Order: sequence, then structure tokens, then C-alpha cells
Amino acid sequence: MGKKIKILYQFATAKLKTPNGDKEVLKRKKFLEKNIGTNTTIKLSIPNKGPGTIESDFDEAMATPNVIESIIAAEKKGYDVAIISCFSDPGLEACREKVNIPIVGSGENAILLSAQLGNKFSILSPLNNNSFSFNKRIFSMGLEKKYCSTRGIGMSVLDLAKDRKKTLNKILSIGKAAINKDGADVLILGCMSMAFHDIAPVIQKKLKEILSVEAIDIYKGEKPIKMSDGTERKFINDGDTVTMRGYCKNDKVRIGFGEVSNKLLPPFNPKKVKK
Repeated sequence: MGKKIKILYQFATAKLKTPNGDKEVLKRKKFLEKNIGTNTTIKLSIPNKGPGTIESDFDEAMATPNVIESIIAAEKKGYDVAIISCFSDPGLEACREKVNIPIVGSGENAILLSAQLGNKFSILSPLNNNSFSFNKRIFSMGLEKKYCSTRGIGMSVLDLAKDRKKTLNKILSIGKAAINKDGADVLILGCMSMAFHDIAPVIQKKLKEILSVEAIDIYKGEKPIKMSDGTERKFINDGDTVTMRGYCKNDKVRIGFGEVSNKLLPPFNPKKVKK
């Protein structure tokens, strides 16, 4: 079986101030445990101090020290990977500077994935004041040519779950504007709490009905895949070769984009590198 992989899932905000508190945390925990491999464990780490939400540069600055401290401690305890569970990725670059284990930024990964899924992407954010911060990040990643806009629904993160219908309608409204006015063909939910309120599948369906565009439903490890040896898996292992193929089509023509294939390597461990 090899070495058991230990993952730290690091919250950026304090649990006591988190909207829906234990309910959302439990939902994330169940999702993560359902989608990790059999040889992997994951721990959720929640600060006991700091901001309850991240809605400004100030909130991000206040949350960053807790994230850095927790991830440095996790490496010392033998964790192999850390995930920062916030679209703003507070402390991402600082953590990468201080530790040797891989650090996954939720926002960074969403942006990089969206750049591969389509030609242009827009970010749908809870508030209206995040565009400058997102612009800086996207330019630093070299993806400004694929970036259309950031549109806010004008709601605090704390209010997202209070009236789900209102939240959905507002996201649908700015999503349509991002597609029709800004030219986006991929939409990013710019808040982790949005993702765990089961909003994405509804938005995908509604936008497809209203705009007649294909909505991309990312595989979440819910359906088993039958392997050539007869076994079934919901996850990928180290050493697996992953092949992706893409195409676009309408009623008259289909255009293929070919395929890309690569082998999944185990996490890099600098302690095992021979000098």
C-alpha cells in the first residue's frame, strides 16, 4: 500500500464566526472524505481566532498569520499536503516560502482550471469590492487575456445561506451578464461557501436552459469507473496515466482539440532526495 498520505484542509476563518458553523464544516468534511483515496487521511483545521469571513484585503491580512502558523506546524507533524480553503488563498505564497510540502490554493486552482476549460472566464463574487484584488492576482498569473470580469451579487458571505432563492437569482443574473456582456464561457464561484451551498449544479442547469449554452459539470468522484482489471475506483492513484480529450460542436460541425496525457507522480519529498 505504501506510505499513507496525510492532507491538511486549512480553513482561513474562525469556526465560531462562520455562517452555519458546524453544518457547513460537516458538509465539507463529508465531501472530502468521500473523494480521497483509500491510502489517504485528511484533517480539517479551523482557527479559533481571526475574522469570520474574508471580504476585504484587511480580512485577508488578519487571517493570514493563522493559516501560516497552522501549515508550518502541520509540516512538522508529518503532513504531506496542505489545502487552503478560501478563494482568496490567504498566506499561499508565504506558506510556499516557508515549507517544503505542496500547498494548494483553492482560488488559484479554480482560476487555472477555468483557463483550461474555456476561452474566457469571469468570477462571480459575493461582494462588489473584490475586482481589484482578483485583477492583481490574475495579472500575476499571466492570465489577463483569458479574464473577462469580476461581478458581485452585493451580498455578504454571511447572508449567502439565509435566503437561498434570492442568492441563486442574484448569481444567475450576474452570470448571464458575464456571458452576454463580458464574453465569458466559464464562470467561477469566487467563494468557497458558495460551492458548498449546492449552488453550482442549479446555476449550471438554469444557465443552460436560459442561454442554450453547455454547462460544464466537473466530475466529483461520485460515480465509480470500471478499470481494465474489473475493479472499480472513484479516485486516481500515484502512477496512473490521465488522458484528457476536448472538442466543441454545434448542429453542423464538431471540432476536436486532440488530447493531452501525463502520469501522476507521488508528492515530492525533499527529505528523500539524495545529495
